[in-house]
Amino acid sequence: MWKIRWIAVLLSLFFLGARAESLEKWVDQPAPEFELAMVSGNGKLSLKDYRGKVVLLDFWASWCAPCKKSLPELQNLEAKYENLQVVAINIDDNRQNARRFMKKQALDLTVVFDAKKSVAKTYDISEMPSAILIDRNGVIRHVISGYTKNQIKELEIVIDELIHNRRPAVSK
Repeated sequence: MWKIRWIAVLLSLFFLGARAESLEKWVDQPAPEFELAMVSGNGKLSLKDYRGKVVLLDFWASWCAPCKKSLPELQNLEAKYENLQVVAINIDDNRQNARRFMKKQALDLTVVFDAKKSVAKTYDISEMPSAILIDRNGVIRHVISGYTKNQIKELEIVIDELIHNRRPAVSK
């Protein structure tokens, strides 16, 4: 019986590492463009509209317990940094679930609806929440899978570097 438990633990660690690695591959790569409908149903948002700003894409769902903790913190970061744009990408099956969640949590963020989960698939999102930080030139600089307070602190350090141009540009 203990062998089965150890195999299960090892497989879990392998798959957790694979998930983190799949998101990490995006660092220093151009962010894939997308256009999604606003969760409100009023218009669309395109990633290219935010060129020149630091953009934080946050993939979330209303059923995600850690999202209830992370989204308010991301809203606070957006309020703190004038040149930061948080784009919360909801992957629920029903747009109404996202609307109810935002209202219940009293969140005022830019929220788009990835109805077909095509953007989540493009970015290889496998865990909720997942955040992708993009610099002013459209290059991914930092990624996070899951949520911890330490990850938010780390994210803020990188945001501060990008906002204040203290992070070196990629040389390619």
